Amino acid sequence: MKKNMTVEKAAKELFDRHGRLAVEIAFERAERLSRRGDQPTLGKALMVLTEVEKLVGSTRPSPELRYSRLN
Repeated sequence: MKKNMTVEKAAKELFDRHGRLAVEIAFERAERLSRRGDQPTLGKALMVLTEVEKLVGSTRPSPELRYSRLN
């Protein structure tokens, strides 16, 4: 239960800070972790992404949203 509360809190903070763009940010974070092969952290990032999607009401990143810290 505590773990889920932490995931929900992280998702809420991300959503509060970035609004609908939070989905794209969480998606990119999970994508980077997947490429690095960081499975334990990837699992948590995917849980945060799922919670952010619930908050936003979306099931995938919107194609019109573009955000990247990599560029």
